[in-house]
Amino acid sequence: MSISTLDKKITESSDVETLLSEHISRSVSKVSDPTYELSHALSRDGYLKITEFISEEVKELIRSEAFTLLGKMAKRRDISIPSTGYSPRSLSNVRQEDIAQHGVVIPSVYHSESFMRFIGMLACEEIIPNPWEYEKFIINRLERSGDTHGWHWGDYPYSVIWVLEAPSIDYGGLLQCIPHTYWNKESPKVEEYISKNPIRSYYHASGDVYLLKSDTTLHRVTPLQKDATRVIINMAWERARDKDRKVTHETFAFRD
Repeated sequence: MSISTLDKKITESSDVETLLSEHISRSVSKVSDPTYELSHALSRDGYLKITEFISEEVKELIRSEAFTLLGKMAKRRDISIPSTGYSPRSLSNVRQEDIAQHGVVIPSVYHSESFMRFIGMLACEEIIPNPWEYEKFIINRLERSGDTHGWHWGDYPYSVIWVLEAPSIDYGGLLQCIPHTYWNKESPKVEEYISKNPIRSYYHASGDVYLLKSDTTLHRVTPLQKDATRVIINMAWERARDKDRKVTHETFAFRD
């Protein structure tokens, strides 16, 4: 199916905002104390799984669009990033500008008012789309033995990761996190953080979605142990109160 055909089908058949808002409202209403049960966990761990708050229909629409874009526009990366301790990026991805130009569902979810309100509720603060156009969303694919998204932080505070496809746990590709860490881009001290702090590991199956406090949680995806496919979309937002702050973008080589 061509991208233009996929776009037409989605535009005609789906109101992404309604699909998101209705399912989020129903799911949140089942949580007795969202601030304590959800926001506290995010603050404590820098991580929160939110799979149950997203409808299967939205996840399938996102997956379909992402795989169409990957099939036409994926670019292979095999680089290391100095500002994150020369940690590796060995994967393929689709850039923000290609998704924005050719996608419908992914940009619609990213800019959804109900979805941003939901993330803001969990974060206990108002969030906004990133002021910098090139770090709103990206599609990443691990596919070869040894592929990894090495240790790093995010330039922006809140990221939602949609796990579109993942192999079984014995293939690797686990998320590992060290919350409550600070990214000094001139001297990241990644190895010190690893050696002096507990590392929390999380396995995600296809269809899982999680929220990450990405600017203060050092994290990585562990290397694949065998050839397999692991595909995610990363969406990132800024705090409303920080909309005018200066942000440098040392990891842009991974996204150009």
